[in-house]
Amino acid sequence: MLDLLAVVFRALFVLAFWGLVAGVVGLLAFVILRLLDPGDGWRVRAFVVSLRARVVALVTLGWVRVMRKAVRARARSTGRYLAWARRGFGPSANRLFPPSYAVRTAVARWYESIPAAFLLYVVKAYVFLQVTLNAGALVTALTRGTVDLWERSGEAAEAHGAIDPLASTVATFRRVAEVIADTATPYLSALADPLGRPRDATTAVVAVVLMVGALMAVRAVLVAVGFLAPPTRYQQEKKTAHTDPTPRFAATRALLSLRVGEARKNRPVVDLVRCLARVGYARRHHLQMAEIREPLAAPRVHLTEAERVVWSAWRTRHPAVRGVQAARFKQHAADVVGALRAVEARQDSDADTKAVFDEMARLLAKIAERYAQGRTLALLDPNDLEGVTAAVNREWVRLVILGAGVCGVAVGGTLLNLPDQVTAQVTGVSALVLVALLYGVRLAPTDLMDVVRGQSRK
Repeated sequence: MLDLLAVVFRALFVLAFWGLVAGVVGLLAFVILRLLDPGDGWRVRAFVVSLRARVVALVTLGWVRVMRKAVRARARSTGRYLAWARRGFGPSANRLFPPSYAVRTAVARWYESIPAAFLLYVVKAYVFLQVTLNAGALVTALTRGTVDLWERSGEAAEAHGAIDPLASTVATFRRVAEVIADTATPYLSALADPLGRPRDATTAVVAVVLMVGALMAVRAVLVAVGFLAPPTRYQQEKKTAHTDPTPRFAATRALLSLRVGEARKNRPVVDLVRCLARVGYARRHHLQMAEIREPLAAPRVHLTEAERVVWSAWRTRHPAVRGVQAARFKQHAADVVGALRAVEARQDSDADTKAVFDEMARLLAKIAERYAQGRTLALLDPNDLEGVTAAVNREWVRLVILGAGVCGVAVGGTLLNLPDQVTAQVTGVSALVLVALLYGVRLAPTDLMDVVRGQSRK
């Protein structure tokens, strides 16, 4: 990765230098053409054109050389990383971690996207840090602004028109909601006594059915308009069969993600290869300790990183997944995580630790290759999942409790008219206390990242 960064920064420096040189030469040529006689201008103009062609040729040649060095650095970094991961397996590397073109390609593309992803990562990390440090002040401002907007909308509703357009919009929605509530309340109460008021009860049922049908129609229109990107002019002319679907708010989700583009898509393969490297080195250490008969020096490998990859594999690998297929992806991910936890638990029960490490390496290698190939619904074979208890991910419950608690503390500080600094400090302390209560007092940094990504091992 350092080689790639060095090549990229060198390329930027070379481009900036030659751009400055070309600008200075162009400025001098422009001044000379202005000062010369019109009869001699064509000679100088021909010289400038030839000089510009030479400069463009030199810049192109330099760019080709830089890109050649970048490709070589990427291949060298990929080879070193995979060789480091296979080193721990020794002579059994080809059997436990066989070479895979898909895995090698994913790792190479990850190294290729690292320079740009690194810069964007620094910017996003800084923005997230500022938002985290000022979370209390932001929540306080949002709460007070919402309360103030609600009060102004009430005044606008009473005045039947206001100067503030936002308050007028909220007042319109309030009037619509009040009209719907006043109209629906008599009919909804008839559902409690359908025999006594059959006409009103029938009207209420028909209205509910029509409302559900309208919502389904609106949802279909939103799916057709918002989820699928319109075909380009080339696709319309050539009538190509495939149009890649783009999920709604994909750009916003990509902006809020710390992992950028190709780096985000190929990073799981790199993480799985790193898990394989840990298994290989633990296996080698176990064999070395077995030779000198040190049974108490038994290594243990945790598969937290691999589980995180499996939980989010279908969301990371595919740009859009239908809701019908999402349940299958989640169920398969739960089965695969259950298989990983089962083989991880065998480290504490089986007598042959070497066989456990071999099985762990086989599963991780298969998951890495299947993910790189895009087979996220077949990360493991059915025979690998026989007798496995599916894992359960209840992280959303903890996240809801944590979010409700933090927002409740912030809103309570606002209602008590506490200063913004005090509210921010109380909100931060409350967030730490809630995290300690929900996730344990000793919260590791890796577990904290799991919390942010919506995953957990507990």
